[in-house]
Amino acid sequence: MTDEPGKELAPRQPDPDPEQLRQFQEFQRFQEFQRYQQATGQAPEPPKPPQGGKRWWLIVLGSRIFWRALTFLTVVILGLLAYDHYFGRDDAGDIAQDSGGVTGAAQGLSAPAGLQGTVGMFYKHVSFADTTRACTLFLRDDTRQKFANGNNASDCAAAVKDLKAKVTSVDRYQQVMFPPDMLKTPTSTKVTINSCELTVEGGPRLGTFVVEKVGAGWVITDWSPSTCS
Repeated sequence: MTDEPGKELAPRQPDPDPEQLRQFQEFQRFQEFQRYQQATGQAPEPPKPPQGGKRWWLIVLGSRIFWRALTFLTVVILGLLAYDHYFGRDDAGDIAQDSGGVTGAAQGLSAPAGLQGTVGMFYKHVSFADTTRACTLFLRDDTRQKFANGNNASDCAAAVKDLKAKVTSVDRYQQVMFPPDMLKTPTSTKVTINSCELTVEGGPRLGTFVVEKVGAGWVITDWSPSTCS
């Protein structure tokens, strides 16, 4: 049979490649699956971490135990920083020589007066009934016993406990106020601090302290009761 005159023959389309057709159909199904997820609000499943131990840090960062441990550690550190900010630490200097006694060697602080000084910390330790830290601010046993006798107690530790029982406000008692002159750097290695000159609230005054610098720290070398007018 011959074609009609003037009528062009239509080119014959080649048969599609089976592999290309399969890939195109899979791509269409993937697009339809994505549209379905968007329409139903479903999030795609996160990729699984690589096997064989590769990129272990991805597994650690995705662990709830890791983040809970990190949170706990952060809370602990912040708590310690807050305690240090509001309550301070004992700034101990050199250990004084020839202290002896069952309470151990005297612990000298970097200043004789002030909230972080020897006398200020002594009031603070009494407010918490910290017998060890309070009594090791004395240089010698005889001075500790002198303090105990002046407070009608058998020893320094007992005196601290008796004085703690008289504290009505720990917050106010540990915030003893010192005159400006006592807060200056001493011009000598021996100073006398009379509690009558201090502003003490929430508990009893603790007498008159003689504080001396031994090594790099200030320790109590003598004590006597004081009667404030």
